[in-house]
Amino acid sequence: MHVRGRKIRHLASILGFVGVAAVLATTLTSASATTSRAAATTTAFALRGSTAGGVKTIQTGQTLTFVFTETNRTTASVPEDLVITHLSHVTLAGAICVVPGGVAINLDSPACEPGFVEPGQRASVVLTTTVTGSVSGTAASARVCLLNENTGAAGPCKTVSAKIA
Repeated sequence: MHVRGRKIRHLASILGFVGVAAVLATTLTSASATTSRAAATTTAFALRGSTAGGVKTIQTGQTLTFVFTETNRTTASVPEDLVITHLSHVTLAGAICVVPGGVAINLDSPACEPGFVEPGQRASVVLTTTVTGSVSGTAASARVCLLNENTGAAGPCKTVSAKIA
């Protein structure tokens, strides 16, 4: 009986070790999957841009409004900013940031910081400009890029333009 008790204790310690190893393996696998999922979600924002009203040609001195909209196509809530990176042949007259839910807030120039954007939600930056270019055939344009506040990852970017008449 003494030998049998020793075997049972030995078997119990082996089973305990296997149980601990299984819990650790599950935890590590789960953490790895979470990290991979978070990394994959940061690139799944869509960025669209247009001129208000679909303006394609404009004259010097006229007002031209650009609208850039990001859509969160990920499975996570992400702080993705819309950053004005370049304006050409226009001066910025005003800008607003439209957060999910349709509330307009001021920009933290040069960025629209809508906070955490939930999956499926949209946020926009609306730029009101005055066309300053005087050379016919050049373009009045605005460029906006997305910037992830958590990772610092930039992109995608979008440039929208209208020909100056």
